Amino acid sequence: MAAPINVLMIGTGEYTTGFVGTGGSASDKKVGVVGLTLFDLRRRGKVERLGMVGVNGTKFPAIREHLDKNITQVYNGLDTSFDSFPANDQKDPDAYKPAIDGLKAGDAITIFTPDPTHFPIAIYAIERGIHVLITKPAVKLLEQHQELIQRAEAKGVYVFIEHHKRFDPAYSDARFKAKSLGDFNYWYSYMSQPKYQLDTFKSWAGRESDISYYLNSHHVDICDSMVQDRYVPVKVSASSSKGVAVARGCVDETEDTISVLVTWAKKDDPGKRAVGVYTASWTAPERAGVHTNQYF
Repeated sequence: MAAPINVLMIGTGEYTTGFVGTGGSASDKKVGVVGLTLFDLRRRGKVERLGMVGVNGTKFPAIREHLDKNITQVYNGLDTSFDSFPANDQKDPDAYKPAIDGLKAGDAITIFTPDPTHFPIAIYAIERGIHVLITKPAVKLLEQHQELIQRAEAKGVYVFIEHHKRFDPAYSDARFKAKSLGDFNYWYSYMSQPKYQLDTFKSWAGRESDISYYLNSHHVDICDSMVQDRYVPVKVSASSSKGVAVARGCVDETEDTISVLVTWAKKDDPGKRAVGVYTASWTAPERAGVHTNQYF
């Protein structure tokens, strides 16, 4: 039986640890998702050595304290230890490189970092025979997405995009039922988070990514997974609202809500078309009773 793989978590924020710089996140990911899952997989003997990579090593003492308090002391002493890069007294945006160099071919990394960093980190790992799990969106440019596929095939490694909505029971059930609904004609989806989430994302919102990449990517993927064998997108346009995020301190380019309009054509009968409207917002009312509002 093959030995368990080592896994390196790149990105130390909300999705990995639940730590957002001032303490635990106020969202539904107070203890993170990636770290908690891998700590449990290690407990079960599925993975071996765990590491974590950030840019600012001075955060690691607080992260370790946060994980100990909210995971180890809550989940029956679950071990939350990990190797960290860079050192506690250093800041290094390229810390992922020596960390990946310390892995062996066949090990894996997770990438939960700002969108523009996904591509260079993934390529660095792929070229060294490391399997990669990337949070959505994989990248923001089509040519980079295609290159990831080509490089992964050439090196014989897995590159998986973490579109976790595909595995939610409600979405899986809908995808199954959609097969018997006939031709695709119309899709509408909406996904939002409350305004206070911008306080967590202020460092990158509008600068490195937007609300459509962040939330719309879920429903675009779900829709595509339902129709990709029969339909292809032939036209895309978008519109946005603006003002709330900027007033909250985000950079001037930050949109509040983005609606994407896509025209789909049937592959074997282009005269048949469908329209998809995908709307995402991070300026929903605060204390609205749900952190992520989502439906289609």
